[in-house]
Amino acid sequence: KESEALCSKTLNEKELGKFRQAVKDDYYFQMYYDDLPIWGFIGKTEKILRRGAKPEFRYYLFTHVHFDISYNGDRIIEINVSTDPLRTVDITDGDSATVDFSYSVKWKETTIPYARRMEKYSRYSFLPQHLEIHWFSIINSCVTVLLLTGFLATILMRVLKNDFVKYSREDDAGASDDSEETGWKYIHGDVFRFPPMKSLF
Repeated sequence: KESEALCSKTLNEKELGKFRQAVKDDYYFQMYYDDLPIWGFIGKTEKILRRGAKPEFRYYLFTHVHFDISYNGDRIIEINVSTDPLRTVDITDGDSATVDFSYSVKWKETTIPYARRMEKYSRYSFLPQHLEIHWFSIINSCVTVLLLTGFLATILMRVLKNDFVKYSREDDAGASDDSEETGWKYIHGDVFRFPPMKSLF
């Protein structure tokens, strides 16, 4: 089916603001056709660079959606959706805008059996490409946390080791019972002391 008008919508200032923010945040729409999921971005952002000036951003709303549908007999096997980058409405400025939405469909016969139609979704990610999880960043963060934990553990072990060596030498030298305690031993018994005004707890 060639391009066919879907509807015409006049967006007010509030609605334009919502669409503008959605395009800026890379929002995408989600639909299901015969239980098959499809996704697509609702708009695009263009960055305009001018010498000696700050970058300017323009926000465009897609107004046309094209469906490619593959079928085998009376069964839908695969469906893909795409937006037309040439059919857009500039929603960067203005208090209102009239948007004419349209769609088109292309049917294509395939020999893929109905039982294998979900294989596509097991091989590829559902989400648009740049919305996929950044595994490298996650692994990098985990490695950083492990390194910092190991670094702190090493420092703590050195401190405790020095304290144990010091106390061991004092014991070997026969230190008196009334000698002043230092380090972690100085507060090791605080866990058994009741806090002031314990009745409040």
